[in-house]
Amino acid sequence: MAVGAKDNLDRALVKKYQSLKVDNAIVQNSMIDPNKMMATMNDYANAHMQAFRIQQTLRDMCTKAISMNIQYTKMKSVKSKKERMAEAARKVVAAQMAQNQKNIIAQKLAKEPRPSIA
Repeated sequence: MAVGAKDNLDRALVKKYQSLKVDNAIVQNSMIDPNKMMATMNDYANAHMQAFRIQQTLRDMCTKAISMNIQYTKMKSVKSKKERMAEAARKVVAAQMAQNQKNIIAQKLAKEPRPSIA
């Protein structure tokens, strides 16, 4: 790793601040033992991993319980286009016959004399 200015801007900054004295902060010993801090971080990570594993297990158990309770119903068999067309034609013919019967009955009623209220 090279030490020193790499371009004109860096050189200008070095010239500007080289005469200034800067007090470096004295690095004191940490109040917390690094080994204790690492152990605490490890415990924290282990707790999160355990929570994640419990969540995965619960999700799997719920999925299994839901899938065991699913009741499948048998679907109707799919009809071919030809069968659907034949069924539609039968319905049209039945509707036409019903309309014809209705017209015939209406004609018979029209021919019969109605009783008069006297």
